Amino acid sequence: MRNLLMMTALLSFAAGCATSDTTSSIEPEITLVQLSRVDEGMRSDTGPVSVHYGVQVRNTTDAPIHLDRVSVQSIGGGAYDLPAHSQGFDVTIAPKESKSVDFWAPAYVATPAASGANGPVTVRATVELDATGKKFQKISMQNISPAGGN
Repeated sequence: MRNLLMMTALLSFAAGCATSDTTSSIEPEITLVQLSRVDEGMRSDTGPVSVHYGVQVRNTTDAPIHLDRVSVQSIGGGAYDLPAHSQGFDVTIAPKESKSVDFWAPAYVATPAASGANGPVTVRATVELDATGKKFQKISMQNISPAGGN
């Protein structure tokens, strides 16, 4: 009896390992950019600043993907601190196509620098997606600067 239970458990485990998860093959490409710049006269200012971001999602699969949410947060030091910010979306991305979304997030410049808030910042973007009825996340860390450089 004990051997039968052990064999049943092993067969169940093997069958579970053999089934494939369709989301494991979904690897959309995520690109995060900073669209806003701080004016030259405000480069040495400290305090709150609104930052405009753009996120492009490229669907590399043969099925549509739905973009549900983008969350961003700065990692380590940089031109500004970006506390955790999340923005919901309702965007469907067709197979083999790309779509871009944009949003504003509140940030804070703690230390004046030569580049001000226009300097580089490392941002972690967590993109929540839905494909074939299964929800999953894609995490991307990127070192970004405003469009047009410093």
